[in-house]
Parts: sequence; C-alpha cells; structure tokens
Amino acid sequence: MNFPNTDDFLEAFGIEPVEEDPSMAYCRYVKTAPDDGLEIDISFSAVTESFQFALRCGGHEVATVSSEKVRSIELRHDGSSSGIHVVFDIHGVTSEALVTLEPELSCRWWTLRNV
Repeated sequence: MNFPNTDDFLEAFGIEPVEEDPSMAYCRYVKTAPDDGLEIDISFSAVTESFQFALRCGGHEVATVSSEKVRSIELRHDGSSSGIHVVFDIHGVTSEALVTLEPELSCRWWTLRNV
C-alpha cells in the first residue's frame, strides 16, 4: 500500500495528525471548513490497508465511509482543488474515493466494474 506521510499532509494542507499509531502505520486527520460548519475526519492504516472518513455538518455526522483493501492513497493537486485520492481493490473490482480538502470540503466514492 502506498500512502503519504505526515510531512506530506503538513506541506500540502497545513494539518498535522490528531492521532497516530506508528505500530499500525495509522494516522488520523481532522479538517474544518472555516465558513460553513463542515468538518471531515480522515484516517488510514497501512497495516490494515484501511481508509475511513466521516463528514460532519454542525457537529452532526452526515456521511461515513470505511473500507479495507486500499491499494494506494495519493495527495492530489490540480488547478482548482486539492485533496486525497484513494484506490481500493476489492475482490478484483476497483473502487475509488476522492476527498477534496481545498477550497471546499467534499467527498465522492464510486465503484465501477468492467463487464
């Protein structure tokens, strides 16, 4: 599993982990949008090959996604946004998640099967 380290997150998004467990290669990050009350809680572990996020609005959880079988976690930057792209390989089917951290918090998850 390929994943970014804590220095990558600090450099890319200015955030440090709120929780770490080096024995599990586990990190947890929380990012809050300053204007709209949205907050995203992201965690992953290289040992368990897992990735999770919870999206909250006004302190209320509105979406939670968790999966194992992570193939890679990459920090993404393009001309209009920055975030985290995660690829999963679940029984030969590829799933992906895109968690946008800047300029606004958002998340997408999809699974497409080749037929």
